[in-house]
Amino acid sequence: MLVLGVDEITLVLQLKDKNNSDCLTDSGYLKWSSTAETIIDTFEYKADFENVFGERTLEKQPPQGYTTAYTYGENNFYFAVAYHDLQPNMGICVKFSAKALDYYREQTGLEIYQFLQMVQSDKYGLRLSRIDLTADYFNEDIDITKIYQDYTLGKSDLFYAYRKKDTGKIAYRRNHLKDNGIANDNEFSTIYFGSVQSNSRLRIYDKKREQIERSGNKLQQAKNCNDWVRFEGVFRRTYAHQLTEQLLNINNNTEFAELIANTMLQKFNFKYVNDKGEITGNTEYTQRLCDHIASHALILSSPCTKNYELFKSMVYLICSSGADSTLKKIKAIWNDKAVLEFLNFIKRYSDETLPNDDCRSWLYHNVKDYQRNYPDFDKFFRENIYPLLP
Repeated sequence: MLVLGVDEITLVLQLKDKNNSDCLTDSGYLKWSSTAETIIDTFEYKADFENVFGERTLEKQPPQGYTTAYTYGENNFYFAVAYHDLQPNMGICVKFSAKALDYYREQTGLEIYQFLQMVQSDKYGLRLSRIDLTADYFNEDIDITKIYQDYTLGKSDLFYAYRKKDTGKIAYRRNHLKDNGIANDNEFSTIYFGSVQSNSRLRIYDKKREQIERSGNKLQQAKNCNDWVRFEGVFRRTYAHQLTEQLLNINNNTEFAELIANTMLQKFNFKYVNDKGEITGNTEYTQRLCDHIASHALILSSPCTKNYELFKSMVYLICSSGADSTLKKIKAIWNDKAVLEFLNFIKRYSDETLPNDDCRSWLYHNVKDYQRNYPDFDKFFRENIYPLLP
């Protein structure tokens, strides 16, 4: 199965051109802050952030380069709306992390193109400064090591598609991007094509492994599949601006899925080549994407915001912290009553001590999330902890 989606976005709101001059003069800088606040009020209302995320508060960690930032609610993900007090040209940055975007989509039922169309206003212009597009291959037996070996040995190459001006036909040119492979146990788990600062960058990685190692919010999905390889294209600046224009003209989910698939194929097209460097055909993973487009069998990813952070701590406490071994030693030396006395002591000790800063921070960002999603502890334990135990 091939599933398409958007991992994260960064949106920039800017004054309409006719208003820019008012904020670029020396006396206009003070006006910019109040103007920015007004724009945020309008944008926040259109996006319904307070109903979706929670009440607006100051964010202590603004996006890089910005000075004043807000976030919404008490959530376990990063989301910020920010501006620079003295730089109107930087506009207002709206940064969705992957988890924040998943949460917003889950709560509103909106896809990215619908969100962008909904928040348009005559008070500001908007465009993406970054968007990450994804193509997830589930149970497709994609071998990341083979992809990289074929590429480095010259058996395959990376191309981008363009349209010839004279004939109008689609042609391909080599996409000369810097590559880097990360190996684990002699197998490549991640490949990068392109630099961090380039307008487009491709990351191919083992999503199943990543979710299991990090106890990510898609952990159960990872456990339910045999293999899961993600192709993730990061598009910035010019490419992101172009995608904004296209997204604002999308009419339905089918067109949205086709835009994602065609963009990935246009910018990151892997083909087999012969010793002379001539194209001999599509690689299997490129062909699968082409086949899905041709058959209109494109599927959009579903948002998933399940929080596994506490699960991970609980499973670690049971299986890896040495607690089980310690209880067995106590029982062997004394008896079951001694084990219960020790557990009761831990409970009393926990009741009498205050949480440290890390614990307080975690509670602030996660308590409501767990209470909302898991109101019944017994059900939570049966459905989530037992399946994670070895």
